[in-house]
Amino acid sequence: MLEIAAPMLAELPGDWRLADGPMLRSGSLGIRVLPSHSDDHRHLDLEILLNADRPEMPTIVDCAVGLAPDPVDAARQAIQSWIETCLVTVLEMVEQRGRLATHFRVGEQGGFAGWHAVVGGVTGWSVDGSTSKQQWFAETMPWSALAPVITPELDRPYLNGIRMLVGQGADFTECEVRINGRRYEPADAALAGLDWPRTESFSLARTFVLLVGPE
Repeated sequence: MLEIAAPMLAELPGDWRLADGPMLRSGSLGIRVLPSHSDDHRHLDLEILLNADRPEMPTIVDCAVGLAPDPVDAARQAIQSWIETCLVTVLEMVEQRGRLATHFRVGEQGGFAGWHAVVGGVTGWSVDGSTSKQQWFAETMPWSALAPVITPELDRPYLNGIRMLVGQGADFTECEVRINGRRYEPADAALAGLDWPRTESFSLARTFVLLVGPE
């Protein structure tokens, strides 16, 4: 998986190389694959180490899944989705230039109450090519509305990672909110109750919010 990921990071800041661990490293940053919590071979769990030489430092954990039938193609899809939503928030936190992800301060539209938020891109997929759920995430910025539900579950004084996903088609619905890699069912239910586009054909959208520190 790391060999697949390495060339995909070439356009991002840093000089990413395979290192002992095994992991991908660029300076002090590290990326490694975790044991999967899913039986689906297309599912991938990844961890970003903020300082690979200091294991006691907090890490950012997220997971992604590819939809292609070929395992390698599915891995590339999962990694690309993770790069565009999760990894870019960490790199933007380091770079602080506003070009990789979007910063929201408390009180701004799209902000997260009490925290400085860095929000990655919105990725998705649909059977019919529709991007309605992705557009809903980008326009509605639902992490703001869900902040009261999510905040009690934040267990770090700094650097809490939140991943949100909506997948739905006809009678099937899967809404998921993970906080520091752990699924949080009250937030799942709150996300499911929001007014995102219901469609007959299946489509999904996901994004990632990094809460850097309280303001």
